[in-house]
Amino acid sequence: MGIQRKRTKGALSTLAVTAAIGVVTTTVSVTAVGTAAAVPAKLVQDYSCVFPLINADPIKITITADIPDEIQKGQATPAFAIEANTLVSSRAAQGLGLVGAKTLEGKATADVTVNTPSGPLSGIKVENDVAKGNIPSPPADFTVVAKGNAPSLTFDKTGDGSIDVNNISLHDMIARDANGKPVQLVTGKDTFDAACTLTSTDKTLHRFKVVDNNPTSPTNPTSPTNPTDPTNPTNPTSPTNPTNPTNPTSPTNPTNPTNPTSPTNPTNPNPPIHLSYGLTGSSTIKAANGTAALAGGIEADFDLASGTYNADLTLNPTSGKFSILGFLPATAKIEFQQVGRTTGTLNTAGDLTAKSGMYVKLPEIAVFGIPLGGGADCKSGTPADVNLTSDGRFDPLGGGKLKGTYTLPPLKSCGAFNDILSAFTSGPGNTITMTLAKKG
Repeated sequence: MGIQRKRTKGALSTLAVTAAIGVVTTTVSVTAVGTAAAVPAKLVQDYSCVFPLINADPIKITITADIPDEIQKGQATPAFAIEANTLVSSRAAQGLGLVGAKTLEGKATADVTVNTPSGPLSGIKVENDVAKGNIPSPPADFTVVAKGNAPSLTFDKTGDGSIDVNNISLHDMIARDANGKPVQLVTGKDTFDAACTLTSTDKTLHRFKVVDNNPTSPTNPTSPTNPTDPTNPTNPTSPTNPTNPTNPTSPTNPTNPTNPTSPTNPTNPNPPIHLSYGLTGSSTIKAANGTAALAGGIEADFDLASGTYNADLTLNPTSGKFSILGFLPATAKIEFQQVGRTTGTLNTAGDLTAKSGMYVKLPEIAVFGIPLGGGADCKSGTPADVNLTSDGRFDPLGGGKLKGTYTLPPLKSCGAFNDILSAFTSGPGNTITMTLAKKG
């Protein structure tokens, strides 16, 4: 560990991710001094740090050290051990688990001021290594530990001093999977940074005094003075007669209590994480013996605590080529009308589920190029329920593949040949595959 007036790697900017997700944690080390007997020093600070995926999340840092109360002027202080424990939230553990992270390590830099009798030494940057720690599964609060030694300092003036920790930043953080491979919480990078803001008020780790190294000799004690003769005690005075007690006043009637005001609705301390994906894929219609391409997007609001999400699914209009009875070439224009929001779950194993309801609309159906039905009102009589599951691990920071089957309900309002067209399009056993790719 070392002190730098300027950090070679620079201050770290805030990241939106976190997909990975937050989370994250760290510990800091600070400078201090000492030449006399050391005493325990402790500082607890709260920070809000912006992590990939989970965005802002709180951490609590407890810094402890044994630091002298008195330091001799002109004498270099020895190094002393610093330990910092950082408590990280279960929400950060959940976010890291979603991207497959099993361990966390990195670096933390503290902005420190040493207030000396000669004036403050500000802008001191103290960088520490954050030891690799396990991420709990199932998600729970966890602690990351850092240890280090403070450097030596020398003071040239007597007086009072103190050590203040002003802020921290987390940088070069690495989340690793079960095989030790870095998980990319930021696209194209094996590391991520997290800018932190101090949310508590206490900054002082320790207060000390710088004293002269030449103590003065004690003065000779003065001779005690002779005691004076005691004076004769005075005669006690006669007690006075007690006064008559006053009559008590009548109690006042109590006032009626006011009705309590209704509490204000607190803001959600852990708002959902918004995730945006582009969508490509295809759907095979079993009865019509053909396939239609799919494209669109999905905007999801994911609740880390429950592992659930609500989303708005958009599927663009498309068309498909089919073979009715195995030899009659047919084409159809296809549109999708979402019913309600798509809902689903995502766990730390990367298993994603999705459930959507939608009307399938067929504005135009043709055989041999001859229109046989369709129209603005031609659609499935009831919404089709489409249930999807992830095909392999789904990464909320990158995306993944989904697959599923669904039943296409009978058509209605498709013209004179509605029942015939419905017989060759509706039914079970239809498949759907799609790939989601995170935007941005």
